[in-house]
Amino acid sequence: MNKLLKNFLNPLKIVKAIKYQKNQKKHVKERKDLELMLYSQILENDSLHYGYFENKDIAPETISIKQIEDAQLKYLEIIIGKITKKDLAILDVGCGMGALANLLLKNNLKVEALTPDNNQFEYILKKYGNKFLCHNLKFEDFSSEKKFGTVINAESFQYINLDKSFEILDKILLDNGKWIIVDYFRIKKEGKNKSGHFLNDFIKKTIEKNWKISYVKDITENIMPTLKFVNMYAERILKPVINYASEKLKYKKPWLYNISEDLRSSVDKKFDKELSGIDPNKFLEEKKYMFFVLEKI
Repeated sequence: MNKLLKNFLNPLKIVKAIKYQKNQKKHVKERKDLELMLYSQILENDSLHYGYFENKDIAPETISIKQIEDAQLKYLEIIIGKITKKDLAILDVGCGMGALANLLLKNNLKVEALTPDNNQFEYILKKYGNKFLCHNLKFEDFSSEKKFGTVINAESFQYINLDKSFEILDKILLDNGKWIIVDYFRIKKEGKNKSGHFLNDFIKKTIEKNWKISYVKDITENIMPTLKFVNMYAERILKPVINYASEKLKYKKPWLYNISEDLRSSVDKKFDKELSGIDPNKFLEEKKYMFFVLEKI
């Protein structure tokens, strides 16, 4: 306790802390996504997206990490199965840690990738080197003289401005090219989790911009086991551990427990908000996970 108080009362320590705070750049989700970086350290296949389960009724308690990774691979294989112009270049938008791009290469396909996230970009450079070109910028800022036969948004479409996405696709997609979008969409105006485009808005935009939906499938039930597994893990492991740590602090360091009340309350609220985002029942009420293939008319 004495050491902690000395730090609080030491003017040099205070000045150093203030400078550190000022020098920290504001966290921008798409530039440095810390949550996705955490997931990538848990899973070993470089995939950051939901898995596709053939068995939609599998109990979350019976799912292993290996089964999650296998389902993520299945998700990618289904996407690759919709690529018909295999001799033309492919752009993987929001490529994450490079799982899809790497699998495309293994299938002897030509691919470029794009991520606005600095951690992901650095990871890809370190792991894959010059195996494929990776652009480090937001898709809204992307331009290319090169045109692509296929553009893929695998769970990245939700982060991109709707109008801007169509505008850029008009410029970078070859005639008769395909735009593959696999992501969740909102179906209700209300709801705690506001991520994702409204499904009706997206459908209207395809008509307005003269795009044809050549393939559509609702795969919500196939991705639900992933969400149920994550929710179970949070409720049955993370939450109890956090509560235990709080009680341990109260017992071991009651003075620190008392003065950290506001901080702990803030953390609890943040955790509850994150939990609401992975609530399977809320997801089913508010969203649909869709697989689209679009072609320019």
